[in-house]
Amino acid sequence: MPKIMAKPRERCEMVTMSDVAKEAQVSRATASYALRGDTRIADDTRRRVLLAARKLRYSANLSARSLRSGKSGIIGVAIFELDKPYPAQMSAAISQQINAHGMQAIIQQTSNSKQDEISILRHVTSQLCDGTIFSPGSITNEEMQELADGKPLVLLDDPSAEPVFDSVMTASTEGAAMAVQHLLDCGCRRIGVVGADMTASTDPAQRHAVRGRRVAGCLKALKAAGIKARPQDFLPLDRWDGEMARDLGHHLADTSDLPFDGVFCMTDSLALSLIRGLHECGVEVPRDLAVVGFDGIQEGAFYIPSLTTISTDKEDLARKAVDALLARLQGDDDNRPPTRTTAACRLVVRESTAKIR
Repeated sequence: MPKIMAKPRERCEMVTMSDVAKEAQVSRATASYALRGDTRIADDTRRRVLLAARKLRYSANLSARSLRSGKSGIIGVAIFELDKPYPAQMSAAISQQINAHGMQAIIQQTSNSKQDEISILRHVTSQLCDGTIFSPGSITNEEMQELADGKPLVLLDDPSAEPVFDSVMTASTEGAAMAVQHLLDCGCRRIGVVGADMTASTDPAQRHAVRGRRVAGCLKALKAAGIKARPQDFLPLDRWDGEMARDLGHHLADTSDLPFDGVFCMTDSLALSLIRGLHECGVEVPRDLAVVGFDGIQEGAFYIPSLTTISTDKEDLARKAVDALLARLQGDDDNRPPTRTTAACRLVVRESTAKIR
């Protein structure tokens, strides 16, 4: 009769917090605090616990956690457009940062729709999530306060004049000024701006929003160079849409003489689409004019020509947003006023501004 051998313990058995603590050589309480992102835990200890959790494939039991603590361990992320490169890559960075704290992300698209923004806050944030990282579009601060049901919100590029919630901003003014200054350094003197009207920086409805702050940066750089900005040099688009930017490229190429020798586009996606439209009409970048974008999407490095851009540090943005939300969740200082921080950015020079002299 063959001898029946006992099966070895399966690795797929449920891993517990105690298993993680043993692997990391810390107490169970320390492992728990570290996975929750408690700032009292030293960074090296947190890293050791996170590595142990990944090695053992530890997955927190969210239902049990919710019953014990009243917290689900879920963070909502509501972004305007997930079908565009920059918001999709930004969402991925935020999700990775949330996961690094032993929590889970629910990512949804608002499509810049007030109805969708309200629905997400009412049915997802208030019912499932401990808090939300939110990119506001049409909804007001008062509506957000009511719909969040007392749960913390961190806003991305908050367009409010005075912050009501913690927020993390892209360096729109500084970055746009860097972009225009780079075009000037390349020898450009007739600079166009694609994506916004010149009045955006002074219009009360737009000046604190992304486009208003980016226009302000352009005007600042032009003024410093002694160049008078003209309304006709600012080319607004109804939507920051690739097809519209491509059509604009056709229009610019059809003029008897190119009105610009350098162009700053409000986003990388607009820049790449503009370059495509110009190319289809025989205008080549950078031979005929230089182009700079803003965002730092991955695709910009692989187009021909590769795109010079103001690259937002998406990991820095994600870290600042998640840290701000966790600080509110942990109640470090419930009475402190809302904070407004800015993500780092840098100029990345590529072929689209390699002017042939």
